[in-house]
This record gives sequence, structure tokens and C-alpha cells, in this order.
Amino acid sequence: CDAQIEVAKLLLAVLLCVCTVHAQQLIGNVSAVYDLLERVLPGSSSHFNLSITEGCPGLSSPCFIMSDSLDKVAITGTSASELTAAIGEYFREWCNITVGWPRGGGSNIFQPSPWPKIGAPVMRRRNVPWSYIMNVCTHSYSLVWYSWAQWEAFIDWMALSGINLALAMTGQEEVQYKVFQKLGLSDIQIRTWFNGPAFLTWSRGQNEYGNNIAGPLPRSWMQDQWALQKQILARYRSLGIVGQLPGFQGNVPWPLAAVLKDANITQQGDTGWMNSVDPNFGMIADLWMRTLIDDFGTDHWYQLDGYFDGGTAPWYDLSAARSARHAAASNTPAPAVEAVTETAPVPAADGAVPSCQWSALQPNTYLAGCSDNCKEFDTVAEAKAACEQLLDCGGITIGNGGKPQLRASTSPTSSPSGESSYYITNQFDCHVITPNPAWIERGAAAYMGLNRTDPDAIWSFQGWAIIDWSTAGQASSFRGFVDAVPKGKFVVIDMSVDGSGEWKKWNQASFYGAPFIWTTLHDFGGTDGIKGNISRINEIPFAGLGTSTVWGTGYTPEGIDQNPVYYEFMGQVNFRDEPVADIPSHIVLRSHRRYGLTQVVQPVVDAWTLLVGGAYSQDLSVQDGTGVPHLPGYDLRQFEADLRTPTPTLCSTFRAWGHLLDAHTFIQNGLETYRYDLVNLGRELLAQLSTPMSVNFSKAYSAPQLDPTLLQTTGQKYIELLVDLDKLVGTDSAFLLGPWLASATAWDRGAGDCGVKTCSAFYEWNARTQLTTWNPTPANATTIPGGPIDYASKHWNGLIGDYYAARATLVLNQALTDAAAHRPLDTTKVDALKAGLAYTWQNAVNPYPTQPVGDFVTVSAAMYAKYAPYYATC
Repeated sequence: CDAQIEVAKLLLAVLLCVCTVHAQQLIGNVSAVYDLLERVLPGSSSHFNLSITEGCPGLSSPCFIMSDSLDKVAITGTSASELTAAIGEYFREWCNITVGWPRGGGSNIFQPSPWPKIGAPVMRRRNVPWSYIMNVCTHSYSLVWYSWAQWEAFIDWMALSGINLALAMTGQEEVQYKVFQKLGLSDIQIRTWFNGPAFLTWSRGQNEYGNNIAGPLPRSWMQDQWALQKQILARYRSLGIVGQLPGFQGNVPWPLAAVLKDANITQQGDTGWMNSVDPNFGMIADLWMRTLIDDFGTDHWYQLDGYFDGGTAPWYDLSAARSARHAAASNTPAPAVEAVTETAPVPAADGAVPSCQWSALQPNTYLAGCSDNCKEFDTVAEAKAACEQLLDCGGITIGNGGKPQLRASTSPTSSPSGESSYYITNQFDCHVITPNPAWIERGAAAYMGLNRTDPDAIWSFQGWAIIDWSTAGQASSFRGFVDAVPKGKFVVIDMSVDGSGEWKKWNQASFYGAPFIWTTLHDFGGTDGIKGNISRINEIPFAGLGTSTVWGTGYTPEGIDQNPVYYEFMGQVNFRDEPVADIPSHIVLRSHRRYGLTQVVQPVVDAWTLLVGGAYSQDLSVQDGTGVPHLPGYDLRQFEADLRTPTPTLCSTFRAWGHLLDAHTFIQNGLETYRYDLVNLGRELLAQLSTPMSVNFSKAYSAPQLDPTLLQTTGQKYIELLVDLDKLVGTDSAFLLGPWLASATAWDRGAGDCGVKTCSAFYEWNARTQLTTWNPTPANATTIPGGPIDYASKHWNGLIGDYYAARATLVLNQALTDAAAHRPLDTTKVDALKAGLAYTWQNAVNPYPTQPVGDFVTVSAAMYAKYAPYYATC
């Protein structure tokens, strides 16, 4: 093994040049920025004098300067991205123009008259070189159906937000198709390995749920998306935005194992997983990279996740804790997870390793996870001594049998069976974190799969793969990857769910010197829900400057189109000199600009002050746990123990709704940004009420003796709320099902290669299935297939009324039938009814509105009056 490691290091030394401290940024061109201005605000380009410069006097690069030039605004910047960032700031803060997401916040775009003067010149610099966006899942949950026109608008928004680094995942299936065909696989073997369009993230490197989900993938889709990707990348590059392309991650169609006669490929369902040291891995990686670059060119960044050990995707069986959390979010049981045996520690050169310190006995607790397969010892002293020699051992747990076992965690958890534990209190002091040799070998091989074709390759590693890693042994493994790759060529995307920073783990290790992009993940599945602690992300990147290897800032939600205030705030941190001192005042001013207000409007002040101090001061679940998509809902943190009394935070949101409703007389009639904010607040408050209502209904139909009166009372109240919510969200375009389906069916270009369905029906089936059961429900199914059911749920008009409310009605009617027969609820029948609804709804092609229905102020006022009694304690 040592010899193999030395060979890998030697090969890297031969292949690699001395690398720079920061990766090269794209410059772009000025004409592309003028074109952006004409797309966003026709006729506006003549008001700007734009130029690209090598630097800004007195500022480090990247940077820009804005100033007045007679009757125009002059902007100089170090790239096209700095120019567009400056224009975005000018639009927002001088002109009161909002350029937002069409499905998540809206825009307020108009021609200023007169154009505002800058006044004193404004100089800005990026604190760190990169401003980043995207999660691999975003391409499925939000962007999958985007046309080129929608991509143009989205890229313009990115540019105006200062983003200069993004994942570029579109169209890769055509590249994979070419590679796998050259290796000997047939058309149908490849296309049935790919998932359908709505699920492509999970037949790429993130393949944890199987293959051919809502497939097979049509050739016409691959070719159309390939052409779209070329347009996307050309626009990115012209605006100074780097697109990270997908590298080869080791997952292949299982039949390839037989074609290659490779017994080292591990089977997981229809997927084969390769170890990066397998010579066939390198062969495929080389072919992949040549094809990728021939097709799309390159900006030298490549997204590459995994452990490259021949196992499954890292988020498939990463840890028991991760699996349990994911299962809770999707209402599916957590699978059994094998423990990972870690490498023993290596003493420091001088032998000066502090002794491990142990906690006092922690009664009625256990430590999660096994070390050395939970090996047992006769005495505590023997167990402690053994634990101190293992990097992945955090302590010991003494079971009811009296024998101590080696455990991984250092965090005691309450034990219902009377166990007790000791844990190491200075794990990272008494264990020397040296890189794991096996991980060095695999990391070097994975990087060489990029570097042989592109000597300037940068490996971008999604940190979600190590989100639950905490032990010294795991630190050693990860450090193996870091040390295997030349400095500056392995970049971690820090994907903490709340922006707190994974770089702080392992005793503030800062990923052992690897540069990282500090992001907040914030959202699973593109679900709706007002949340996000703005004060926490206010510390990005300032808390890491000078003490870490932070290279960039950004956000990595699985889906966009929600909480625009949170993402706008996060998008601007990289151009601030310091954290915002007064967040409420900052957000209140932002809201006035957003609504086009030039005078203080007290209801707007009151509403947003309450929201900043309440809903936007907390990080709730990244998933939707309300009773809208779930029966019953499971996240009851917004209510007191009686399940009736709203918490003070939820009361703040309710009072904010009232204030914002009062503000309508001061705001331009029909303004898109105001409409979204008002409807979104009402949506949130009704959605929160749905949770205890769904729980009450669930208790009623789960009782051994069904009470028809109680069923009617709880069931009808819950269903009525869903119907009301459906009506409320139907008044804003951001919450309509129709545009999602229309965008999907628009990809039918007449190819006719989508199987037994027309391509229009095939794409609509994919779009509907993703929102509901995730795995398609077959005809005549007796139960909905397992998987992340309702994971990508949305609070959308049409979906709420025709699916969520309809599902609750089926349950109510069956419960009433069973009550009349004096028997408990027939859950087998209910499962079949739910499966029947899912199949029918997923395969339907009925149209839904693509424009709002009803007056949003009138409907909001009616809903406020109707549901105010539920918030009477506020």
C-alpha cells in the first residue's frame, strides 16, 4: 500500500505544475453586460458607461467603482461579474428596482425618471474571490423544466446578484451516453439506467434511490438539454461566471461490469460503483473528460463527490444519524447502517501526544455508532485503553449486560434502557490527525481522472458528503483527500444547513487547509416555509476571515423560489465591509425599496421588524413538516404543548401579516413584490395551522372506536383549511401548479420518442410525480411505493386542492364508512385509496391556471378575518 501511495504522489508531481493561491476568474466582456441591461430593462444601456479594469485604486481585486459621469453612471470593474454586481446594487439601492425570481418573490422593474445620481463614488470589493450558487438537486427541484428564455432571466438575476461561480449540470446525459456507447453499452441499457427528466440528479452521482425512475430517458431530451447547456455556458462565460462541470464519480450502469469483465465493480441495484484505483475508473474518467471538454469547453472546475471506494453514494449510508434524520423528513424508516472501521492514530514525530481525558460516568445514556464493530471488553479500563488507540472511537457505552462497548460518538444520548457511558473530552488533542493512506490513494486517483485531461483542473467537493462526520477517524479519512491533491486544487463546498459553518468541525480544522466556499443549504426539496436565521448568515464570511481558508460565500438550497429576503441578504455578504450592524433597519429599508416606497410607511416598518425578530431569527427544519403535504404533519414546534396556542414567534408572524395587509393602501395596486410577500405570509400562517389540525384528525381516525362526530369535526375543519389555502395561494403566480406543468409539457418538440405516452404527457407525468410520491405509483397499486414521499411537496394552487385535500377527503370518507360499521379504520383500504389517487393524479393531463385567480388583497383580508380567532392568544 505504501508503494502505491508513493507512485500516486510521484505521478501527481510529474503531472502538476505549481498552483496559484486562487483559481483564475473569468473576465467576460462588456458587450454582454450591455446586452443584459437591454434584456432586463430595455433602453437602459445608454445610461451606463461600463469598462473592465485590472484593479481599483486602494482596493484589492475583485472590485468595482461606481460614479457619476455627467448624466450617466460610470462603472469600472475587474470583470463582467463585478460590473453586473454593481448594476444590481445601483438598481436595488438607488432606483428601488427589484429583479427577483418569478416563482419566488417577484420583480418590480421600471424606467426611473430621472435616473438617480450616485453622489460620492462607491467602491466595493469581494471579501473572498467567489460568490457561489447551486446544489446538485437544484437542477431537478427548480430548474429542470427551464426553457432558454427562463435560463436567460435566471442567469441575468445571478449576474445582478454578483454570482460568479455556479454548478453547470445541464445536458450531461448526452456526454454520458456517448461515453457508455463507446464502451459497448446499448441504447436501451443506457436510457433505462438514466432516470426521467424530473429525477436526473439521482441517476448522476447522487444515485441513492435507484435507476429508471420515471424513465427511460428519451434521446430527444438528452440532445435538447445538451444544446441548452451550450447556451447556458456561453452566457455564463460572457458574464464572467464560472460553470462547474460534472466529473466522473464512479457510478456506471451495472451491465458495464460484464462488458469490462471487471469484478471489482460493486453492484447496488442497477448501478455499479467503482473504486478510483481501479484502472477502468481512470480509463472511463479520461474518456468522460475528453468528451465533456470537446462538447462544452471548460472553466477548469469540476464537481466530483463521493468516497471512490466502490461503495454507494456517500449520502446513501453515511451514518445512522444522517439516515435517521433523512428518514424523519420523508416519513420512511431508516435502513440499518454498517459501522465504518477507522485507521489507528499515528503519534506526532516528537511523540508529544496529550493523554485522552475522560468524562465522568454519564448514567442513562448511550453513545451512537460503533467503533471496531462495538467490540466488548470485560472492564472499563480495558475498553478505555482500546478506545484511545482508535481514531474513530469517541467513548464507551456499558449495556445492560455490564460489558463496555467501543462507540464512535462523543455526544451522549438519553437511553431508554438504562445504559451508561464515558466519552473522551479532548478527542482532537489526544488523537493525532494524520491523513489516512487509503484515502490519499483514492483521492489522488480521483483527481488524476480530472488532471490527466485538464492540467488546471480544480476538484469541487460537495461537503454534504461529510455533513455528519465528527470523529477523529473521519477527520483522518477526509484529510487523506485534502493531502492527495495539490494545494488550491481541492475545494470544499461547505453546506451546513443553517450557514453555521462545517469548517469549524474537528476543532476548527478549516478542512485541514483546503479552500472552501462557505454556504447555507437552508432548504430540502424546494419546499415552502418562512425560515432562516439572518443574524447567523450575517457572520459569513467575516467569522472566518484570517482564521480559515474561506474562498467564497453562497447558498446551496435543493430548491430556490422561496424566502427571497434570506437569499438576497446572503447574496450581498461578499461585498460588505463588515456584518450589518442593525439587521431590522436594513431589512425594513430593503422592503420599502422592494415596494417602490419613497416615504416611511409604518405598517411596512412594523411588519418587517416583527419578521426579522421572529420568523427570520430561527432556523427550522430544512423540510416541510406541516399538515399541508403530510397527514398528519409532524413539525409542531410553532405551537405550545396544548397544540392550540401559537408560540411567540408564530404570533409575531401573524401580527406581521396584519400590518402588511394594512399597508396595501400605500402601495401600488397589484405590485408583484408586495403581492408575493402578503400571500406568502398568509400561506405560512394557514400552513402552520394545518399541522395541529391534521394531528387532531389523525387522532380521530386512528382511535380504536371511531367517533363519527369527531371525525366530521376534525376532518372537515382540516379539509376546509386546505381548500382555503388553495384559494389564497391561487392569487399569486409564485404558488401556481400550472406554470410548472406548462414548462414541462413545452419540452415536447415533436420527437415522439417517449414510449407509450406522448412526450407532453411523459414530461407532465414526471413533473407531477416529483411533487407527490417521488417514485411513480403504478396502476392498481395497493400502496404507494416506498421512498421520499412528499419530499418535494409544494404549497401550490391545484396541488393542494386536487391532491392534498382530495387525499384527506378519501381518508375521511373511509373512516366514516368504518365508523358506521363499528370497526376501526381499514388502513389497507386507505393505502389502496391513496395509491389510486396518486396514480390517477400523476397520469392526468388536465390543465391548471397559469395566471393568478382572484384579488390577492381581498382574499388575504377574508382569510385573515376567518383564521384570526386561531391566533387570539397573540
